[in-house]
Amino acid sequence: MSDKKHKLPCPVMGFLMRRVMDGTQTCDSQENRTRLGMLAGWTSALMSAVLAVVKGGLGVVSGSMSLIADATNNLADMGSSLVIALGFQWSRKPRDAGHPFGHGRIEAVATLVLAIALIIVGAEVAKSGILRLIQPRSIHVPTWLLVAVGITVAVKTWMAVFARKLARMTKSQVLEADAWNHTFDIICTLLVVVALVGSRMGWPSVDGWTAIVVAVFILYTGIAYAREAIDILLGTPPDSDEVRAIYDTLVDVEGVMGAHEIMVHHYGDVKMVSFHIEVDAHLSLVEAHIISEAAEEAVEKKLEWRAVAHLDPVDRSHPLFEELSEVLHQFILQQPSLVDVHDLRAVGADVPYRISFDLVTDMETSRADYDSLYTQCLDAIGAAFENRVGQVEIGIEAAVESAPMARRQFELPAGGN
Repeated sequence: MSDKKHKLPCPVMGFLMRRVMDGTQTCDSQENRTRLGMLAGWTSALMSAVLAVVKGGLGVVSGSMSLIADATNNLADMGSSLVIALGFQWSRKPRDAGHPFGHGRIEAVATLVLAIALIIVGAEVAKSGILRLIQPRSIHVPTWLLVAVGITVAVKTWMAVFARKLARMTKSQVLEADAWNHTFDIICTLLVVVALVGSRMGWPSVDGWTAIVVAVFILYTGIAYAREAIDILLGTPPDSDEVRAIYDTLVDVEGVMGAHEIMVHHYGDVKMVSFHIEVDAHLSLVEAHIISEAAEEAVEKKLEWRAVAHLDPVDRSHPLFEELSEVLHQFILQQPSLVDVHDLRAVGADVPYRISFDLVTDMETSRADYDSLYTQCLDAIGAAFENRVGQVEIGIEAAVESAPMARRQFELPAGGN
């Protein structure tokens, strides 16, 4: 790592990073992400503790509620930074029988703890600000007090720049959140300076209002972090660009006729992908297995994720296949709730043929709507094929589904549905 390459704005930052980084690995490697995350956490915890003590002392001396609120905010920063440092340290634990996918999601847990701490502190600061408005009191604000608070702003600015630099180098969400937290702290402290100047000019109510504004900043930040962390812990849909990249990689593999049900699973820094690939039904099991291994290898090589393939044999040589495919894709275009169809099969040497396929709905479609989809689909098939199809098996599932697929079989009367 070189200071020039990463454009470090301060020699101290470069010194600290050189001391902890493994120069043989990239900045966003798991080992360096962990080392730099711990560096950011412990550095922030130490400096936040110092700022909390300094501001708390200045607040007591001056009687400024907004300054005491800012000190409380820094005290919460110290606690959250400790959580960040410990979170990165815990994430280094190797995989074990109880956690086969590692401990990467501990970073999201650390972010959630940080969010909860900020929400609690924000509520307390708001309460103190309201009390100060109800019971205003004069504040002693000498010039040296303003200078001292200005120095704390400079320290916080350094912390924000340091955290943001590490966040961009490591691509860490929790460090990015910590950087924004420091940025909001700078704004809050500048508001405190405004309150102190206002009090010095004979406007004591500014102190209470400033404390409330600081509280709003803290609450907003806490709620935003909580939502992001909860989304990660609950699971979010895969990025569309990632899905497209996986699909393009799969269909480029020789022998793969199509791909669907691409699912990306996140476990912190560990990602896995599973997918279904369509292969010629006339291939032997060994030949089909070789294609599945080639598909897995292609995805793993491109994305460096663990890949698992599921084989779907498709017989496109059946005389009804192409016509069935065209009818179903036209049906999907007419149904806003449907997004795809796959696993098309036509069976039988003579009419009436047996057909089966799976429809994919959007995430907003309820299972209560499936009966209507079955009926409309059967009507479309009956109108298109009349007495050429005797039995229809239809599966319906959502684009991302954890419950078993809904599947029903229908007998079409002679002459169509």
